[in-house]
Amino acid sequence: MFISRRLAELESLVRERASRADDQEAAAWLARLLVIRSCGYVEQAVAETARAYTSSKSYGLVRNFSLAWLERTQNPTPDALEAFVGRFDSDLKQELRELFDANDEELRRELAFLVDRRNKIAHGLNEGIGVVKALALKKVACEAADWFILRFRPD
Repeated sequence: MFISRRLAELESLVRERASRADDQEAAAWLARLLVIRSCGYVEQAVAETARAYTSSKSYGLVRNFSLAWLERTQNPTPDALEAFVGRFDSDLKQELRELFDANDEELRRELAFLVDRRNKIAHGLNEGIGVVKALALKKVACEAADWFILRFRPD
């Protein structure tokens, strides 16, 4: 997936800039960009995997209707993702909920935090994100996206 490769490249750039004492301001701005791109990665992974799955499993008017509905994306908050998956299958929704709730709801909290910080950055508000947290949130985004990629992989 092209977008995951670009996200990994940005992560490497953030790490490189953060390691330079004279480049901390650039590292901070790149960390903000990493948060925005990480959140976008989750959105795109969810949308693209659902579209691919729907395209492979349906045809005609049902496919057209479904794909048109899937054009609409929401912020990938845990609640929104659970509701989205629940439209496909209640067992998948339960599985996703269990993933979010594992480890004292760590993934649920961190994914919600990622979306919140992305929105704050996008609206020019003080988001308080540093390099270490941005890198951790990138991992959270990849974990959530991987779940969708693995579950919605068309046969």
